Amino acid sequence: MIRESFGSETGLAAPSRGSAGIAFSDRAALVRGVVDDRLSLIPHKRNYLLPAVFRLDGDSEPVDPDGEISDTEFEFQLSVQVPLWSGVIGEDSFVSLAYTNRSYWQAYTASAPVRESNHEPELLVTWLSDWSLWGFDCVTTQVGISHQSNGRGDELSRSWNRIYSRFVFERDDYFVSFKPWYRIPEEREGDDNPHMDRYLGNFELDLGYRGDFFSTSVMVRNNLRSDNRGAVEMRLAFPLGGHISGYLRYFNGYGESLINYDRSIQSIGIGIELARGL
Repeated sequence: MIRESFGSETGLAAPSRGSAGIAFSDRAALVRGVVDDRLSLIPHKRNYLLPAVFRLDGDSEPVDPDGEISDTEFEFQLSVQVPLWSGVIGEDSFVSLAYTNRSYWQAYTASAPVRESNHEPELLVTWLSDWSLWGFDCVTTQVGISHQSNGRGDELSRSWNRIYSRFVFERDDYFVSFKPWYRIPEEREGDDNPHMDRYLGNFELDLGYRGDFFSTSVMVRNNLRSDNRGAVEMRLAFPLGGHISGYLRYFNGYGESLINYDRSIQSIGIGIELARGL
């Protein structure tokens, strides 16, 4: 069984109030539902199809070691998690395994190869929170360990391991998600990408609005170093009918894909969003 994604268009019941009086969102409703129904598939990160992704800056066009690539491609992401164990650190908590695949398909070229695929398995704990900061309620908290790689070998290999936490705050229709991480050190000789965290940063900050007719958000990454690098991603989703939404995304910065993590890329994509994720 695949549970619904978040948002007013999903048909979930209206938010209920927790024992402490905090108005819980549909995120909390889903967490409680998962606790009672393990081994069901639920969205982890966003699930989307972008049939048209355009590079906006020719000088920052990504490099493919296998040859030249088109500046227009098809990008998609599939991200799910399977809850395994409930009540690990309280009544409203669960442990889950998650997997995210993000692929870049050169669909409009003669041979139409998949240029790059990034894989990210994770083991994480999710629980409902009950505290506030600057008028925002912390609804959910997550702690996890992540391995991300592109599945290639030798000089094309890209991978890193992280321990992270994530805090999701909400106030009415607005939300803030803060995800700091720590890269697990590797042996220098076996480290394919010793400076990856200098480009992909130390955290992600997501701020957004989710309404009945549209949702919008901005993601910021940064390394907080003197040689400052990071990325900005802006998103807009609007209902098309059923559980499918139109999806527009603009990206500018480093880490668009693992193979080109150290190149600044600027792109805009148009497509559909299938599920928002937790």
